[in-house]
Amino acid sequence: MEIHRTEMLQAPGGQLSIVQYVGLFEHTGSIRQGILQLKYQDKKHLAHSLATLMASELHGQEKCDLVTWAPTTMHRRQKRGFDQSELIARHYAAQMGVRHARLLRRDNEGRQTGSGREERLVRPSFVARPGLEGKHVWVIDDVMTTGATLRACAEALVRGGVARVMCIAVSWVR
Repeated sequence: MEIHRTEMLQAPGGQLSIVQYVGLFEHTGSIRQGILQLKYQDKKHLAHSLATLMASELHGQEKCDLVTWAPTTMHRRQKRGFDQSELIARHYAAQMGVRHARLLRRDNEGRQTGSGREERLVRPSFVARPGLEGKHVWVIDDVMTTGATLRACAEALVRGGVARVMCIAVSWVR
């Protein structure tokens, strides 16, 4: 596990929220292959395996109130028939005995795959569902490249009143 960054984000009401960005495994070898097979070869059973690896790596961390995920674009979800980060998050939450919920929706459709760094940094945008004041939320994503998607998720959750956010990517690109 590698903590990439911890920061404080300010909500509209002025309160500060702690946000951590964590990458669990380098995006190489069997982790990379597992994620690619899940995403592009419809091997949904690998979401459970990845969640099990996450649970092992995150053992002993402070519990959260809710687990959610960084939603993929509607185009990707329709093409695949599922959202890979949602599957991983649901399996992880079940293994940890924590509630999961869809807390975020994309309010744009820009995809990250194949985009350059500058495009990635400005593209994702999310809106959080209401009623999250004071919660401690973990956001799950499959791969962290620049961190832009997870940061956009964290910003939306903080705007929605979340007190603490841990953004967790199964893998991260060096």
